Amino acid sequence: MAVDTALREEQVRLAEELLFSGKKLPSFAKALYAGIFDAQRVFPFPQPDAAQQATLDTYLKDLNAFLDTHLDPDWIDRQADIPEQVIRGLGALGLLSCTIDKRYGGLEFSQIMYCKAVEQVARRCGSTALFINAHQSIGMKALLLYGTEAQKERWLTRLAKGECLAAFALTEENAGSDAAGIETRAVFDAQKNVWIINGRKQWITNGGIAEILTVMARTEIEGKDKITAFLVTPDLPGFKVTDVSLEKVGMRGSKTAKLEFENMEVPRENVLGPLGRGLHVALHVLDFGRTTFGSACTGAARYCVERATEHARTRFQFKQPIGKFELVKEKIARMAAYTYAMDAMTQLTAGLVDRGEEDYMLETAILKVFASDHQWQILFDTMQIFGGRSFFTDEPFERMMRDARLNTIGEGSNDVLRAFIGLVGMRDVGMKFKDVADHLKSPTLGLGKLIGLGKDSLRKFFVTPEIPVHRPELKQEARALGERVRNFGLAIQKLIVHHKENIMDRQLELNRIAEAAMNLYAATAVLSKLETELQQDRKMGEGLAVGKYFCVLAFDTIDRELAAIVHNNRDKETLRTAETLLGL
Repeated sequence: MAVDTALREEQVRLAEELLFSGKKLPSFAKALYAGIFDAQRVFPFPQPDAAQQATLDTYLKDLNAFLDTHLDPDWIDRQADIPEQVIRGLGALGLLSCTIDKRYGGLEFSQIMYCKAVEQVARRCGSTALFINAHQSIGMKALLLYGTEAQKERWLTRLAKGECLAAFALTEENAGSDAAGIETRAVFDAQKNVWIINGRKQWITNGGIAEILTVMARTEIEGKDKITAFLVTPDLPGFKVTDVSLEKVGMRGSKTAKLEFENMEVPRENVLGPLGRGLHVALHVLDFGRTTFGSACTGAARYCVERATEHARTRFQFKQPIGKFELVKEKIARMAAYTYAMDAMTQLTAGLVDRGEEDYMLETAILKVFASDHQWQILFDTMQIFGGRSFFTDEPFERMMRDARLNTIGEGSNDVLRAFIGLVGMRDVGMKFKDVADHLKSPTLGLGKLIGLGKDSLRKFFVTPEIPVHRPELKQEARALGERVRNFGLAIQKLIVHHKENIMDRQLELNRIAEAAMNLYAATAVLSKLETELQQDRKMGEGLAVGKYFCVLAFDTIDRELAAIVHNNRDKETLRTAETLLGL
C-alpha cells in the first residue's frame, strides 16, 4: 500500500510539474483529462456536520409542512402564477435567503443544505423551484459575491426578508449560450457620473417582478470592449418591461419577461464588481445556478421513482403486477440508479463549493447536463410505466414533462455545454501538447517528448490510479473506475494528436469525451457516497445495490464512448447525410 501511495503521489507531482506548469492540479474533473484521480478532493464524501444536519432536519420538516399545506403546483401551472402568499411564506421560512449571511437576515446555509431544501420544492413544483433558483442562486448571488459593503447594506436585508425579488439579466436575441455575444451597451457620462445603458434582454426569469436586477452590458474599458455587471432597479428612467410574463410550454408559474433599456441612467456606484469583469461574474454565478439545477432535477426524479415503483407493484395486467415484467424492471432499476447518481453528484459538487474550491466550473456543467438529461429520461420511463394514466392531467407527469424541458435548455443549452465539457478539460493538456504534436505520429512518442521522460517514468505517469475505498463491497467498482480514468487520459492524448487544433470543431468527438467525463464524475460521486455511508455503518438497504448498479451502467457508457473515438464510429456517414439534407 505504501508503494502504491508513493506511486500516486509521484503521478500527481509529474502532472503538476509537466502538464500544469508546476501549479496545483486544477479541479478534480479537469485532472481526469490527464488521467489523474485527485482523491483528496472527492473523498470523503461531503456531508453537513452534526449541528448543520440537526438544523437542516428541523428546517426541512417545517418547509415540507408548509409546502404540503400551501403549495398547489397544478393551480400554479393552470393560472401561470405563484400566489403572493406562497412567496411571502417562502420568504418567512427563509427559503429566499438560505445562503445570505446572518448579519443581513439570511440563514447562512451551506450549499449542500440549500440544495436539499430546493429538492423538496422541486419534487412538487418545477415553477416554484425555478423561481427560487432565479432569485437566490443567480439573481442575488452576484451581489452576495461581488457587491461592495454599501451595495449589500442597501439591498441584501430586503432580499433576505423576501420584501423584494432579484433577477439575472444576461440573455439577448443574439446572446444566449454565447454570453460574449451581448449587444446591450453601457457608456459612461462623466458629467452626470452615470452609465447610460441601451439594449434589450429576453427570457429573464423574475425580470418583470424583480426590484433588483444584475444586468450585463458591453463597455469600453481602456480602449477594449468588455462586459461589465450593473445593479439595476425598475424605477430608473428608461427601464421598461415589454412583456411581464411570456407564455411558455412549461414552468408556467415563473414570470419570464422581456426588458428594454433606453438611455437608462445607472449611477456609478451601481457597478457590480470590477469594470470589464462582468463575464467572469456571470459565469461564476451560473455555477451556483447549475448546482441548484442538479438538486431540482433530483427532486423531480426522486418523486418519479417513488411513484413508478409503487405503480409497478400495484398495477395488475395479465393477472400479475406489471413490475413482474422484465421491461418494467429494467426501467425501475435504471431510474433508481440514475436518481442515486444525480443526488450523489449534486451533493459532491455542492461540497466543492462549500469547501471553497477555486474552480468548479467543469463540475457544475457536468452536473447540469447529466441531471437534466436523465431527469427527462426518467420522466419518459415513468410515463411509459403509467401508460395512458400519465397522459391525463389528474396525474402530474405531463406538467412535470413540460417543466423538465427547460432544464435541458436554461443556464446553458446541453448541446453547448457538452462541447464545453469536451474542450475545457483538454485545454491545459492540449496547450502543453501543441508544441510537439504537429511533428509526431505516435501519441506515446509525443507524450514522451513532451515530458522528457524515459519509458519507466512514462509508465508511472499512466499508471492506473487507485481509488481510495476500503469497504470490500466496493473494491471491484473502485478498480474498474481507476482503469477507466487511465483509459480516459490516454483517449484525450489520442484525440489531441489525431485532430490537433481541429478538435474544437469535432463536436461528435467532443460529445464522446463529455459523455465519458460525466460518467466518470458520476461514478466517483456514487462510490464516494457509498464508501462514506458504509464506513459510518449506516443501514444501506437498497442503496448499495442501486449504487453498484449505476457503476455498471456508467462503465458500460464510458467503454462505448472511448471505443468510438477517432476511428470506430460512423461520423462521416452521419455528417454526409445531414449535409445532404441541409444543402450545406
